[in-house]
Amino acid sequence: MSRENVEIVQRGWDAYESGDLSGALADLSPDMVTYVSPLLPVGGTYHGPEGLLQLTLDWAEGFDELNVSAEELIEAGDQVVVRTLHRSRGAESGAPVETDVWYVFTLRAGKTVRIDVFNDRNEALEAVGLRE
Repeated sequence: MSRENVEIVQRGWDAYESGDLSGALADLSPDMVTYVSPLLPVGGTYHGPEGLLQLTLDWAEGFDELNVSAEELIEAGDQVVVRTLHRSRGAESGAPVETDVWYVFTLRAGKTVRIDVFNDRNEALEAVGLRE
């Protein structure tokens, strides 16, 4: 099942990166929860696919440009760890920003039921019971 979960998450990221919003949301459970570490600027808990969309809008708010790409997917049973690269440019400063952000997707029956977002690789791996 874990390989299938990686394929589901990859399909959603591919859709997101290509601008296909309905494709990006297709495999999300309607009652999913997204938890963002309080160490990140938009820390908190978001509910449902609409909450994930709100998180995306909140995150992008301070930037003129924001591009997020999935760089690495790690199988972890019912979970998939995704290292993403966030490239952005500050709205006021114009300064370029580039940082890794780590997502942990939890899937049940082919649907994402939870996404946890971290700014640290070790935190993300520990969340799924893995260590470096």
